[in-house]
Amino acid sequence: MIVAGSTTLALTPARLRALLEDPEQLSAALPGVDGFTWSERPGEGPFEATIRPALALGEIPLRTVWERQSGAEDELRYRVEGRTDEHRVAFDVVLRITPAANGAAGEAAATVAWELDCHVTGTLRSAGQRVIAPIVDRQVRTVLAAAERAGAAS
Repeated sequence: MIVAGSTTLALTPARLRALLEDPEQLSAALPGVDGFTWSERPGEGPFEATIRPALALGEIPLRTVWERQSGAEDELRYRVEGRTDEHRVAFDVVLRITPAANGAAGEAAATVAWELDCHVTGTLRSAGQRVIAPIVDRQVRTVLAAAERAGAAS
């Protein structure tokens, strides 16, 4: 299933990209994320985090592994795989970050368009596309809002 959307944030594209490329800084700003570790050496390679999305089914902690993929200059790409005892999720994430046409009051802004190719198994799959798509969209918007807050605070 493909989930896509876009939003404009009050950060320059360069600052937003820097935040989204720094999992340590970003994970500290995110609600429902804990257990962040580097899989290999700090700052290099894949990283792991436990995410706790709030669902109608309750909180389902997922142990996830994030691996950065190569992409175009204006893109960030990640391959994300997560597991619980009975659930498996896999996402191919593409974030396109471009200068916004008009920032508020002439301030710099970035437009982020995202596309996630989502694969879900277990009880989550039975929730169906009508439920999963809004949850994924909300999670992406939560990550981007946290990046915007972190960028404004620094």
